Amino acid sequence: MEGTAARNLPLPIITRMRLVAGCVRVLVSALLAGACMAAPVLAARLPPEDEPRPPIPSPTPARPDAAPLPMRPPKSARVPILMYHYISAPPPNADRLRVNLSVTPEAFERQLQYLQANGYTTIRLYDLHAHLTTGRPLPRKPIILTFDDGYRDHYEHAFPLLKKYGMHGTFFITTDFINFGNPNHLTWEMVKEMAAAGMDIESHARTHRDLRKRSFQFLVWEILGPIEQITAHTGKRPRFFCYPSGRYDEAVIRVLRSVETWGAVTTEHGYVHTLANAMTWRRLRVHGPATLEQFARMLEQIQQ
Repeated sequence: MEGTAARNLPLPIITRMRLVAGCVRVLVSALLAGACMAAPVLAARLPPEDEPRPPIPSPTPARPDAAPLPMRPPKSARVPILMYHYISAPPPNADRLRVNLSVTPEAFERQLQYLQANGYTTIRLYDLHAHLTTGRPLPRKPIILTFDDGYRDHYEHAFPLLKKYGMHGTFFITTDFINFGNPNHLTWEMVKEMAAAGMDIESHARTHRDLRKRSFQFLVWEILGPIEQITAHTGKRPRFFCYPSGRYDEAVIRVLRSVETWGAVTTEHGYVHTLANAMTWRRLRVHGPATLEQFARMLEQIQQ
């Protein structure tokens, strides 16, 4: 019926219908083809935030040997600071004080051997200060070796033995003894060599005079001058001080703090240190006539 009806329609009408149908097919085909071609172009123009993102990697687990997080600073630290003076045999006519202050090189070496054999590690005053301010860990059995007055035998005997056993020393020097060429004391060349080898050179004042009840100007002269000289000769700014003969008062402490001194040591007996008493840290005197057994007993009492 539909074919018969189509054949009965006038020719112009049939022709127009076929043309319209053809146009529709061409238009649909063109639209489909254009959509396919435009897809890559549209994808290429996506903003960065819509681009596919790589997967987020999972956190790397901490290594077992990674450095521990900083500790909370302790309130105090039990660290023996040993105090030496002469590292040489006393002269035949020496008085009692000189004998008591003199540790022979042989006795000093036996003491270093004892420290090494019993697990002690020599540290610096800077390490103790960092432990109390930041919580930086200390070795299991820390110990600090200090030498007062800057005697020449520190260079001739103490320094070589410290290097031999891989240990560290802190040397408190009185600068005018060096400046005026006292033959019993260090020279600046010796001081430079010791500092270059890793020893700490700290101040023991300019003239070793009693600093108590002095004027502000006198204290500045005694305290600031040695800091400047040690810095000039070694390239390292000293931050610690040793009171001459262990004598001090509040005025001395105020001047030390004003020139940014971090701590000071006395001749008083003790081994418990805090930041609050950093300007009066106590030490353990090593007596010349003491036997190795007495030396060991002194240190064992601290570990108990």
